[in-house]
Amino acid sequence: MAGVTRKKAGKNAAETAEAAHTRPLRGRPAAAPLRAAKRGSTTAAASGPRSSGSAALRTRAPRRSKADVERRAPRDKAAEREQLEEQCQRLERRAEAAERMLRDTVSTISHDLRNSLSVIVVSARMLMRSIPQDGPGRRQLDAITRAADEINQLAQDLVDAMSIESGSLRVGMSAHEIAPIVDRAIELVAPTVALKPLEITKEVPHNLPPITCDRDRIVQVVANLLGNALRFTPKGGRITVRAEPSGRSARFSVSDTGPGIASDQHPLLFARHAPPRRPMGQGMGLSAFVTKGIVEAHGGTIWVESAPGQGCTFFFTIPAAGLSERAP
Repeated sequence: MAGVTRKKAGKNAAETAEAAHTRPLRGRPAAAPLRAAKRGSTTAAASGPRSSGSAALRTRAPRRSKADVERRAPRDKAAEREQLEEQCQRLERRAEAAERMLRDTVSTISHDLRNSLSVIVVSARMLMRSIPQDGPGRRQLDAITRAADEINQLAQDLVDAMSIESGSLRVGMSAHEIAPIVDRAIELVAPTVALKPLEITKEVPHNLPPITCDRDRIVQVVANLLGNALRFTPKGGRITVRAEPSGRSARFSVSDTGPGIASDQHPLLFARHAPPRRPMGQGMGLSAFVTKGIVEAHGGTIWVESAPGQGCTFFFTIPAAGLSERAP
């Protein structure tokens, strides 16, 4: 009897386990995933029986509808665009700060350099007064003053070039007569003219109306063009400075009798890094670039007319002032 009872009990246990595998899940464990699926948080399904006798549940993330994706896309793009704009603004601020620092550094160095050069030039010219034109050491002193003047001009051109490139060049506009401007520019180059015998003539009518300009800047323009002409005009040559009315502007010109400039070089003369102007290899440096920037800051234009062997003429225009604005 005992053996029969144990055999029967084992059979009943097996039947109970099989029933547990085959009948549907009931109660709260099965209902919870269904309720979650209705809420849209997950999607659940009951698997068949595993070898261990337990039922497995599979879950997967809910699928987004096309409408949900389309609604979210503009928000994502707007956030991305805003982030890019913030990055660009940060980079612009950094670039502006670096540019200001560079400009301030160059200005400081240029100022200190010019102060030192002024001492050299003044000392050399004082010595020249005590030495005859053909006396010993006169040529060396001439070379010192010439080199110092060129370095001084280069330092000023460097500061002005950076101001022009950054758009920070300042011009104080008021009405000024033309003749005194030309006279002052000729005075500035007089020491160089004395070292290189040649003729400078001025052709400025007395009845020209005044121009609206920054006087010191226009003096600088004329002096720069005269300096270029002096550099390339041979001894015994001639340089002519003219001014004449041209519509609502005054047209200035500086002509020389030097070797001239090939036509294919004309568009490059006023570039930041200009090529050599003449066969001797001397370039115009920054002076032409600075001159162009100053003229354009006044609302004028500048150009050149030249051909090899026929000299060179630079022209520029400056707007004329009304007679009521005539400078005292």
